[in-house]
Amino acid sequence: MTQERILNIPNTLTLARIIITPFIVFEIIEGEPAFALLLMGIAGITDMLDGAIARMFNQRSTVGAFMDPLADKLMLISTIVALYFLNHIPTYLFLAVVFRDMVIVLGATAYEMVTHKLEMTPLFTSKITTFLQIILVLCVLSDMAWQLPSPIILESIIWLTFAFTCCSGIQYMVLWMQKAVRSEEH
Repeated sequence: MTQERILNIPNTLTLARIIITPFIVFEIIEGEPAFALLLMGIAGITDMLDGAIARMFNQRSTVGAFMDPLADKLMLISTIVALYFLNHIPTYLFLAVVFRDMVIVLGATAYEMVTHKLEMTPLFTSKITTFLQIILVLCVLSDMAWQLPSPIILESIIWLTFAFTCCSGIQYMVLWMQKAVRSEEH
């Protein structure tokens, strides 16, 4: 069995994204949305680079496979919570995002505890949800900094994000229930 390097370049970039997250939240809370956007841009670049480097140089790792989506979740949840408490994200969307992520984490944890066979493969709707949540955060920060985009576009992004967040959460609940039933049968 070969030993994989935990601290390779992609994992270091993912770790950098985790480290930058509190600074993004701090800038949001301090009323510096333009600087928060800059930091989010840097975080986005690290996200693109870690995956590209892992694929190009065959530096994929089990740690990276778990750490990368967790870094994304940490950044998104942290920024959405900060924006919610500053009254820039509506309560229904905030609750949908938090509830969905709780469903995913609790479902995955329970499945792993029972079967010891957890394999995380994101659903297509989950990828769209993550993309929309990133767009939402970027648009809200742009609105805070420069009143861009227009209110109607921002409202549309809010509702679209809410719809996909709910759809993805429901799909994960169904998936975990199906997996639980299948593991009971075996």
